[in-house]
Amino acid sequence: MPAAPGLEAIEPFLREIMDAVEPRERKNLVDKLMRFARRANAQRIAANATPEGGKMAARKTGRAKRGKMFRRIGKASSLKIRTTPDMGELRFSNPLVESTAAVHHHGLEGFVGKTPSGRVIRTKYQARELLGFGKEQELFVDEVLKHLAGD
Repeated sequence: MPAAPGLEAIEPFLREIMDAVEPRERKNLVDKLMRFARRANAQRIAANATPEGGKMAARKTGRAKRGKMFRRIGKASSLKIRTTPDMGELRFSNPLVESTAAVHHHGLEGFVGKTPSGRVIRTKYQARELLGFGKEQELFVDEVLKHLAGD
């Protein structure tokens, strides 16, 4: 399955706009865009949807259904923003949450628990893309244009 086009597809357009804006205004614009990206990603993770809009791979269930995956990861408060006039970074707020998200995002092997005898239980998780741009990419460009128009 081919990867969905990310922000790279509109990067030349955004770079031209950013170069034409003063550094202070550029930082405000980057901050606004990162807030938009945080909200979109948090809503999508909470809904257990991939950036392309499909459902995430279901978890293995050996026991009774335990509810939605990523309850804490899917909150906007779990995603932190750091901005400068030239870049924005969206990352998880807590190292434990960040490592859990990385294991699921990349489909790595992760810690599950321990047996009563103390043996460590690990499992290979199926890849579930958590962060990215999907359908909201067009809205992202609209936010840039609205900001520049003074709305």
